[in-house]
Amino acid sequence: MRSHAKWLRLFAILFAFALVTAACGDSDDGDTVAVQTDDASSADDSSADSAGPSDTGEATGEPIKIGFQNPEGDPNGSFPEYSASARAAADYINTELGGLGGRPIELVVCEMAITPDDSQRCANELVAEGVELVVSSLNFFGNHISILNGAGVPVIVGTPITVADFTSPDTFSIGAGGGCFGVHTGLVQFVTQDLPGVEGIEVNRVAVPWADTPPGVVCYYDLESKALDVIKGVIPGTGALAGSNPNLEHIGVPVLPASADVTPQATAILDFNPDAIIFSAQGSDCWNMVDALGRLGWTPQDIPLVLSGACIDFTAMAAAGDLAVGIYLSSTENGVLAPLGTVGGQHLDNATVYQTKAAEYGLNQDDLFKGFAAQGFAVMMALDEIAAEIFAAGGDVTGESLKAGFAATDGSQPSFGGSPLNCAGAPVPYIAVCSAPITMTQWDGEQLVPVLGGATIVGTDLVAGTELMPGPY
Repeated sequence: MRSHAKWLRLFAILFAFALVTAACGDSDDGDTVAVQTDDASSADDSSADSAGPSDTGEATGEPIKIGFQNPEGDPNGSFPEYSASARAAADYINTELGGLGGRPIELVVCEMAITPDDSQRCANELVAEGVELVVSSLNFFGNHISILNGAGVPVIVGTPITVADFTSPDTFSIGAGGGCFGVHTGLVQFVTQDLPGVEGIEVNRVAVPWADTPPGVVCYYDLESKALDVIKGVIPGTGALAGSNPNLEHIGVPVLPASADVTPQATAILDFNPDAIIFSAQGSDCWNMVDALGRLGWTPQDIPLVLSGACIDFTAMAAAGDLAVGIYLSSTENGVLAPLGTVGGQHLDNATVYQTKAAEYGLNQDDLFKGFAAQGFAVMMALDEIAAEIFAAGGDVTGESLKAGFAATDGSQPSFGGSPLNCAGAPVPYIAVCSAPITMTQWDGEQLVPVLGGATIVGTDLVAGTELMPGPY
């Protein structure tokens, strides 16, 4: 990873962030939105022939078009902070890091609704734009990948949540924690194996509310319900924990996104009398559930609640007050939302770069401490890291060389904001997943405090040797 010599001090104090109540939405004509820094767009013909980073750190070569497909403006799922942070990262890379091997990033953002047709529309439009590679933030259908791969365009997935994200060739799911694959199995691992020691309780009953969306179905049945049933011994597995707790019981409770009232779902959860609760959804849905549980008398001290990093939203967490204190949230090794005074080494390097440079290059303070914003920045920085290796070896940075660079990662090198990528070692049938470890944190009312000393948690062994179960079984 390249060093980053000049950092601004972070003056922004985290207090009373305003909740994001409206998203950007699709453009009226459905066109893509091209974003390029002034430096890149003003490059003349002579600068386009430049081979590498300039002395000032500005990219002066031929621009490289990177597509960015992101759901925005749909109540079923809207993540404008994901693309906003990617724009900030692209501007930072172009201005200070010399672009991708000297080539300034021209980020072509396609905003999509949560429909299969719009997913395919974006893919086709990005192909028509001539992009060399596409970053897919998170996609509920996965039907865009075959279009992109069919056109020879490799895909980098920031938050893998569908079977296509996990199993497609020429696709690299680099999101820290491996999206659902690493995070959801890791949540099950933590709740059943580590939480008893942390909380001093016995965990035999687990409630799992889950996002009732196409990817939510897959992630719940294949990576949560199945993992719990492997531990119970209902489903055979090859991992060490298979059949280890025949007394384990669990209940799944589907939750439609953007539901105005989830009191019935919260009631079903508490009526099950669980020892612990696991939930993963878009941020607003997570805290809507916390509110509903709280109105029914629940507190985190009564029944531990373990949320995925997708739920991280410091504004909403502060607004939840005492109901949020003590909630566990997954994070990643070297996660960039860590308080700067609590970490060192690469962790401090990554967190400082994100928390200073993302803000400096346009990410607003309301979005800075959201999980998906952190992921958007980290994905772009991963492109920079692979590009730096290609350039240092004397190669040209292209979509194809970036694809080869990701494919060759073997877990031996650090990765910005996460565990080292190991695309070459992706397990069958999850051949596209390049990262799986997670860490756990706990909200103390002001910041996320590492749990288990920040040790990584890997739960993928829970589904090792099992068949894909992407729906009810």
